Amino acid sequence: MPKKKFITMQQYSVLLGGDIEAIEEAGNHVAPYFEKLDEAIKADRISELSDQEFLEIATEFENTVEVYQDVVEKLNRMSAPVRFIGAHKNIQQLFTAYTSATKMMADSLDTKTKQVELTAFKQSEKDQDVYLDKFFAQVRRIFTMGTK
Repeated sequence: MPKKKFITMQQYSVLLGGDIEAIEEAGNHVAPYFEKLDEAIKADRISELSDQEFLEIATEFENTVEVYQDVVEKLNRMSAPVRFIGAHKNIQQLFTAYTSATKMMADSLDTKTKQVELTAFKQSEKDQDVYLDKFFAQVRRIFTMGTK
């Protein structure tokens, strides 16, 4: 039975960096749609969004979830240098939780009735903040440890 081959820190950094870039690009792309919806929610003016605007927001949320699910799959397939296996498992779990929270937000939008399930939307927002902060803290830790 052949030994499992572990990757170098440099290879791992390149792969993880690509995933982080995809996460940031998706987040930056969806941010204006989130802000538009969030403003409408806070001003109690969801009904003033056109059906097309609401559908566009919901579609962008779904597209972002798909990008995040792709990153989850890549993180799950990625091997890590031996000393970072535990830390890599943590980022896998944190980003999976973040993706689930993002999906909860996307699922809170009902395009048929142009309604937002506010409890799920607000909980998702809180959960996303927590998981993304923890995810990036863990990533910073890995990169800091990898340079030592």
